[in-house]
Order: sequence, then structure tokens, then C-alpha cells
Amino acid sequence: MQVTALGAAGLFAGSLTMVFPRGARAQGDGVLRLGVMGPMTGPASRTGEAFRQGAILALEDAREAGEVPITVDGEERDIELVFVDSESDPEAATRAVRDAVERQGVEMMVAGWHSSVAMAMTDAVADLGIVHIGHNGESQYICEKINEDPERYSGWFKGWASPPIFAGLYGEPLRHFMDEGLWTPPTMNAAVMVEDTDFGRGWGDALVEQLGEAGFDVRPYDVSALDETEFTSLLTRYRARNVSLVGMTTTGSVGASNFVKQFRAARMPALLLGHGLTWFPEWYDLTGEASDFTVTMDSPRAIAPYQEEWLERYRERFDEDAAIAPAGHSYDYMRIALKVIHETGTMERDRLIETTRNIAHQGVWHFYDFAEEPGERALCYNEVKIGGFEEGFFFPMVQLKGGETQIIWPLEHAQAEFEQPPWV
Repeated sequence: MQVTALGAAGLFAGSLTMVFPRGARAQGDGVLRLGVMGPMTGPASRTGEAFRQGAILALEDAREAGEVPITVDGEERDIELVFVDSESDPEAATRAVRDAVERQGVEMMVAGWHSSVAMAMTDAVADLGIVHIGHNGESQYICEKINEDPERYSGWFKGWASPPIFAGLYGEPLRHFMDEGLWTPPTMNAAVMVEDTDFGRGWGDALVEQLGEAGFDVRPYDVSALDETEFTSLLTRYRARNVSLVGMTTTGSVGASNFVKQFRAARMPALLLGHGLTWFPEWYDLTGEASDFTVTMDSPRAIAPYQEEWLERYRERFDEDAAIAPAGHSYDYMRIALKVIHETGTMERDRLIETTRNIAHQGVWHFYDFAEEPGERALCYNEVKIGGFEEGFFFPMVQLKGGETQIIWPLEHAQAEFEQPPWV
């Protein structure tokens, strides 16, 4: 069953207010229901929990700021969140969103995880005639699909920049560290392992290209199942190739943490790119010191005081540190959705699309501006544009040590200098 939670200021993270009986669809009750998609169960359930909590905090803050209730078509309406479980599975996500819209009365969708889910959801929300703002499906293959039929997918606002122009950009900082003598890899051999999803393959394509341009000898990436937890044989092959750099990404918390621990146990003289490891708030509890010296560009990071303040409020509210990528993005995109509805004054789809395309919003974690057409800063229509800090979608590189993340690139935002792992 799909469960809804009211975002009132006193609501606790685990509170449940009501379950719609089968066949019911609330209408005319003065409530506007917004769906929040995420993997609430399955191998990425901790990410789904972060999506849920970020959206709850956003609604609480909007309510405190006087943005809720909101006037729609002359009627004042309260806001209710409906949490839509994708289960990390495209078919399950499609069923869930249809149920949310057709049975539970959801009128707009916000957020989401996994590119494979996004590929299916683009068609689902188009068929349902609703707008979906800020799904974090990343793969460039989503953009290829949108660009083939931009009118059909005009209600889909891609909330994560594509790997070729964003997520694969490890080459330049790694080259800098080598040129400055901060990292002296024994060889220029590199290996890449990705999860077997649209996201994984898209990220792998981009990273392999970037590493090749930086001078590494990198072979086609290896693929593992999303729920894979044993990587010893793969790492043994990497050791036999004398690799000095390993890039990996997987969105399952157990798989990601096991890879990091097994990488450390293999004692390879190599640097690890752990893309996605910090998407789980308990990443250090799962890995311990095995994650030390790992580098990643997988999330926004606190640079400005207002971002530190948000992290502290999140910690106080939910009694845990925020996984910024899911929690921070769901917060920002929920605030954007409410802003769009307020400025539009109606839930008519075409007018919502027009408002969202024209919106320019300084969120907590990025400056958000959706592309009107493909270009250098976005690969497709309605994709969030990349940029520098407070100029667009932006992730710095951090190095992990002792459970802390310190920015090491770009240099103008660096909080520490890159450290070569002592085993290299």
C-alpha cells in the first residue's frame, strides 16, 4: 500500500497519517497531494529514506515560511506528501506511480532515484499527464530518449546532470594531482566497475573516456548486479593487471561498502574512486577505515554557512547526518515544486511546464535552471544546467578520511590537499 505523510511542523520522520482504501481517490477535500518517489524498500532503501526525510523537511520549512497552504485555482489547499516506492525496479515504479495518481489523487511528482527507473517513468508520467520535477535519474540515455520526442516528455524535468558533461569529470583533478607530485601511481593502468543499470553504464562510458583523456590505460568497464556483494575475484584480476586506479559505482549500500572493504583487503597499490559511497548516511559505519583516502565527486558539499546550517537542522530533526545527494536534492526540488505551483496558480499541466522551464531558483545545494534546449550546460530539454558553485548543478571532489569528507577540488573551494594513500 502507498502511505501518505502530512508535512506539518510537528510530524516525526516515522509518522503515518493515513492509508487510502482501495478504490478511493480524494478530490475536493482541500488537499493537494504531491508524490515523492524513491526506493523506499529494496537494496537502496536507505537512499529512499533520505528522499523521504528531505521532502518532509522541505514541507515543514515551506509551511513555516508561509508558503503552505497554497492557492490553486482560487482555492486554498493544504499540501500532503505521498511516498511512492520505486523498489529500485522500473516495473514496480510504474505500478506505484499509476496507483498514486489514479487511486490516491497525486497531482505532481517530485524526486526519484535510478536511471533505469527514470527511463520507465518518463513514459508513465507522460501517459498520466502530470509533471515530474527533479528525478535524479542521471544517465545520458534518458536525454537521448527525451530529445527524440521532446513534446511527449515535456513534463519531465531531469534533476541530475548527465555523466558526459558532469559525473565523469575525474580526469582533470587526477591529472593535476600527478603533475603536482601529490600522487605518483606505479602504473597508468586503470579499471572501472559499474552496476548493471542505465546509470552505471552511462557513468562507466563517461569515466572511461575521461580517464583515457587523462593518460590512463583503461579497458572497458566491468559490470556487476545491483545486489552483488562479492568482488574478490574481480579485484584479483585488477591486481594481476597492476592497476593503480579503480573507479567504481553502485547504488546498493551493502554492495558499495563491501567493494570498499574488499578493495582495502586486497592491498592493491591503487587509488579508489568511490562514486556513490556517500549517498548512504551510514557509509563510514559500514566501511570504517577501509574508506580512508577514497576520493569521490558524487554529491554536493557544504561550502557556504547556510549549507552547514541546513546540515545541522537536518541532524537535529532526524538524528542522523544527511546523505546530501538524496536528502538535499529532494529538499530543494520539493521547494521548487511548491514555488512553481504558487507562481502558476493552477495544476494545469502546460502552464506548470511553462513556469518550471522559466524558473530560476537558488536552492540550498545548487542554483537550479532547466534547459530550454540541449547545449553545453545540459544534454537535453528540461535537464538541470551545470555550472560553478551557486551558478548551476555543481559537485566538488572530496577525499574521505576518518569518516570526514574534505573538499580537494576545485582548488578555490579546497579545504585540504589531496593525500596519496600510504599503500601506493
